[in-house]
Order: sequence, then structure tokens, then C-alpha cells
Amino acid sequence: NSQLITIDVIIGIGNICLLLILLFMYLRSYRDFKSKFTFGLVAFALLLLLQNILFTGFLLTYQGFRGPGMGTPIFFLNIIEFFALSILIWVTWE
Repeated sequence: NSQLITIDVIIGIGNICLLLILLFMYLRSYRDFKSKFTFGLVAFALLLLLQNILFTGFLLTYQGFRGPGMGTPIFFLNIIEFFALSILIWVTWE
């Protein structure tokens, strides 16, 4: 279970990196267009980034997330988020 948590932390750090890329892309678009939609994308990326930083920090520091059976659900949630963010970056880049 501790190996799975370690993998979860690594994937969480990957999600944070993807969110930073996405935030940079949205901020660049907001500077160009100044629309409510792009502001909403910036706010969305910031809040999701904050959630991922806090959650990954909790995984690193709190024992509460390391209970029996917690590793697998967290792993799948992080993997799904990683692929979803990758697709969002790909679509935004186009």
C-alpha cells in the first residue's frame, strides 16, 4: 500500500505540472482576449491546482489517507485526472 501511495504522489505531482502548463496557457489567452470565459478557465485551473497541491500534500503528510484500501481509489482518481488534463492541454494547444 505504501508503494501505491508513492505512485499516487508522483502522479499528483504530474497533475500539478499539467495544471501549471494549463494555467499558463489560459493566462496567455486571458491577456489577449480579456473575456469572461477565459477568466473562468483561469479560475478553474487555479482552483484545481490548489486542490491538487493540498491533496498531494495531505498524501505526503497525513496518515489518514493511508488507511486500508485507500491506495487503489486514489490511484485511479489521479490517473483519470492525469489523462483528462493531458487531453485538455492537447485540445487547448490546438
